[in-house]
Amino acid sequence: MKKKFWIVFLIVGIIPFIIPIISGIYYSIRGYSGLCWWQCDYYYGFNAFIDSIILYSYILWPTYILGIILIVLSIVKLRKKNN
Repeated sequence: MKKKFWIVFLIVGIIPFIIPIISGIYYSIRGYSGLCWWQCDYYYGFNAFIDSIILYSYILWPTYILGIILIVLSIVKLRKKNN
């Protein structure tokens, strides 16, 4: 039971790293305008992918720290359970 709990924590810790990649792929296909609110020019492709990840990382950087803490904690606990 506790092993499943730590596996769920591991998955929750990985989510903050997956969300920017998925949103970057989405914006590279659908178009990205950054923080524009009026008469925006959308751009596509690799530049949109990178810019969306940079903007996400700049604004929501605490999610990365929380994710790293959850990943490290769950890996330590899962290794302890296996031994």
